[in-house]
Amino acid sequence: MKEFLLKIYLAIYAIYGFIKLKLYTCFHSNIKIIVGAGETKLKGWCSTQQIYFNIENKLHYKKYFSRKKIDYLLLEHVLEHIEPQKLEEIIQNFYEYTTQNCNIRIAVPDEFYADANYINYVKPDGIGVGSKDHKSLFNYKNLSELFINLGFIPILREYWDEQKVFHTTYKDDDKGVISRAFINDERNKNGQTNYTSLIIDFVKKN
Repeated sequence: MKEFLLKIYLAIYAIYGFIKLKLYTCFHSNIKIIVGAGETKLKGWCSTQQIYFNIENKLHYKKYFSRKKIDYLLLEHVLEHIEPQKLEEIIQNFYEYTTQNCNIRIAVPDEFYADANYINYVKPDGIGVGSKDHKSLFNYKNLSELFINLGFIPILREYWDEQKVFHTTYKDDDKGVISRAFINDERNKNGQTNYTSLIIDFVKKN
């Protein structure tokens, strides 16, 4: 009985999400999409869930964004859950269904983070919450390369380099808010880099 009720709930939720996203694209001139949003909500943005907007499913892009393309995409700790062999196709879809002046803000765990405990927490099959489902661990070089090869230019916002030096120019702006950025994560209240993300904005080459 519980399984049946769950199926009914998910079906209703998928219909709700479809209607919400279609209405959003109809009534907004700037299309700003949060992928895999969970509880994240930002004014002027449409928070989406995988059940009705799956970035691995090209039919979903066609269904929502054939007439009006995406201006801003925000993905916070999403890409590390994707199988590596699927990433290229996903980025190709990003390119096809975004405007020429789009901004894609990506945040993921950072492979070059200086503390080994952090790496053990976030690596695939690690000890952290959700890390059993992690498929990749990115650094600023390999994540940038994925997008560069498919027509994007990276703008580094927050990252650790190979020498374990931390860099950040990230700020909350109209390109989206990352809750696990240095300035926003409560674990950094003491001013120490107790938890940060690799954050990169990607724009299209002219």
